Amino acid sequence: MLKESDIPILNQITKSLEESLSQMKKAQRKKDPEKFNEAKKLLLQIQKRLSEKI
Repeated sequence: MLKESDIPILNQITKSLEESLSQMKKAQRKKDPEKFNEAKKLLLQIQKRLSEKI
């Protein structure tokens, strides 16, 4: 169950997701598989943290 104290953490996670997605898209446009995979790993880590909070 979410608590009011979780809201700032969830906001931080959301911002991190947005940034990671942006990095992933940029890497894809530049055809940089290494950066793409780094961003993908970060997205998966953030998704895991988010799932733990929810």
